[in-house]
Amino acid sequence: MPQHSSQSRLLPRCLASAFCSLLLGVLPLPAQQSAPPLVLSGAGGIALGIGSAELFDGYRQATGLRANEFSVPLVASAGVAVALGSIRVGAECGYFRAESREQGAPPSSTATQLDEHLQLQLLPVVLALEWEPWQQQFRTYLSAGAGATFARFQWNERVWSSGTLVRDGSNADETVTVPALRLGVGTQLFFDEESRSAVRGGLTIAMQYLVSPVRVAALRYYARLYDRPQWNSTITVGGSGLLLTVGVRFWLGRP
Repeated sequence: MPQHSSQSRLLPRCLASAFCSLLLGVLPLPAQQSAPPLVLSGAGGIALGIGSAELFDGYRQATGLRANEFSVPLVASAGVAVALGSIRVGAECGYFRAESREQGAPPSSTATQLDEHLQLQLLPVVLALEWEPWQQQFRTYLSAGAGATFARFQWNERVWSSGTLVRDGSNADETVTVPALRLGVGTQLFFDEESRSAVRGGLTIAMQYLVSPVRVAALRYYARLYDRPQWNSTITVGGSGLLLTVGVRFWLGRP
């Protein structure tokens, strides 16, 4: 009887021990399934051809001055993505500010001096997809993205007549949100291709084309001055152009 009682007490202990061993053996399984690497990126560069002929044609007609394009703006961008083999899916955000500043006298009135300042700020935000056809130390990738651009166009003017400031004001100041599409190609170079560490870094060089035309009523102020009702309509002031960037990337997580 004592022996049977001892065995009956031992059985629950064995079952409890077996359950704990099974639980400890199963719990690590999800942890062993590592999450895909997270990719953080940042880049800087320049944008080419951001202005529009429609804007500067109207600008020259309205002011009599000669500017025909924005200056080349600097571009800054940042992104986060998840690496799924040769494909990366994520989101990217950029910012750049294109400006044109010109001073001069219109041919119709040499006693008048104008100071014209045009500025276009763009903040494109896109969901991006990248694909690497070949995975070597130098990795070429193709990219595409779609999203929206938050834009602000400003046109400020100062007018002097015979040396006296007669106007200091805004001709246009509009904020709009427009669709954005982006296509590109790039190359990335790992600092150490053989590294299997949880954190890796690399350099990137990319060329992208952003399609994001911004339309505002930029010439509305001059429509009243020159009795040109067609200038009350919206025109394209820019927003599409070629982006050339150099940047860095960090992979967080083992490949």
